[in-house]
Amino acid sequence: MALLVFNSTELQNSTETVNTLTPIIIAILTPIPLEYTAVEIFLEETHEESRDNISYTIGFFKASHGKYRIILRETGSRNSDVALATERIIHHFKPVIIILTGIAGGVKDVKIGDIVVGTKAYGYEAGKSTDEGFMSRPNVLPYSTSLLEAAKSIARNSNWQTRIKNLQLSPTTYFGPIASGDQVVASTQSEIYQRIKKHYNDTLALEMESIGFATAVLPYQNIHTINIRGISDLLDDKNVAHDKKYQAVAAAHAAAFVFELIYQLNPTQFIMDTKTIAKQVVSILFPLLNLDSVKEIGKEFKEATDGSVRELWEKVKPVFIEEIEVEENLEEQQVAIRTSLRKEMKDNNQFKQDLESILKSLIMKETEGSGVNITNSKNVVQGSNISVGGDFRIGDD
Repeated sequence: MALLVFNSTELQNSTETVNTLTPIIIAILTPIPLEYTAVEIFLEETHEESRDNISYTIGFFKASHGKYRIILRETGSRNSDVALATERIIHHFKPVIIILTGIAGGVKDVKIGDIVVGTKAYGYEAGKSTDEGFMSRPNVLPYSTSLLEAAKSIARNSNWQTRIKNLQLSPTTYFGPIASGDQVVASTQSEIYQRIKKHYNDTLALEMESIGFATAVLPYQNIHTINIRGISDLLDDKNVAHDKKYQAVAAAHAAAFVFELIYQLNPTQFIMDTKTIAKQVVSILFPLLNLDSVKEIGKEFKEATDGSVRELWEKVKPVFIEEIEVEENLEEQQVAIRTSLRKEMKDNNQFKQDLESILKSLIMKETEGSGVNITNSKNVVQGSNISVGGDFRIGDD
């Protein structure tokens, strides 16, 4: 954890900790228990947290660019269950990335054990029943281009397969549509399968969650999403014995691919919106200011050993000082500063790019664990630690 360390000669008897940045948050949703288990084994430092009487598993995963905080939730295996779980996890944890993963039935090209990365979600049940029969009204939703591109990079070689324990099959990775509805399709002779082949004939895999997931995340344009599945059956061969043998294998393959994807992610590749940039600038700088005297604002930054903190302050200092002089209430000051920063970024794209670049630099220092020190501050007591870690997110509220 990168630290901003403050020393003060004025206050000796108390300490405070201010958290402004933490490892980037990634949420992983798994519909059924064996999929949950396949994901959980990759996590470290796990514990349970309850939000609105819903239990979440919280853990960490060390990747090539640092440590990610993982929120894991077993959702249930229907579109409505996954949609509700997705909304809740966004509300409670505000993740940067949400990954839906687990098993699926193969429809086209694939074999058991293969990986299908969903390029889009099909809701095959959307349509109209008439005297002439069913008239399909395709429900098609996308996933994040940035994550799909990252997944393609993973698929170009077999390195991800080293994360699979007791590898018995030789999985191939495919990219294409995954269709979902609230029915278990166990035969290629069924009416539902024939409908899928007629109206969604490029479908590679079939499950019961993805259209609910894609619908739930659609309003959150700054949250990155992807659906990664292991093929556990080819529909006609579904039975208890087969599922017992291959479902856990397929789930393990999907989880291995997911964590290789996370391992190779570069957190700076995600674009920040103005709302997020303004919020993070205030969360980093506001706790460090001497608000008792506006004239003293920024003196503590002169001793910052981290150039990114100093550079950030120099960029936004006029906005901070102007709004603090106008507003007296601390909360109103922060709101006013955020509003002014967003307006300035809207009017000046270079200003936005500069702030984004500095914040991304701080992200990388946080994930790499480098130290950041400020000394001789008048605002924090001797021996206090202010962590540049905490609740740093790339994405909207």
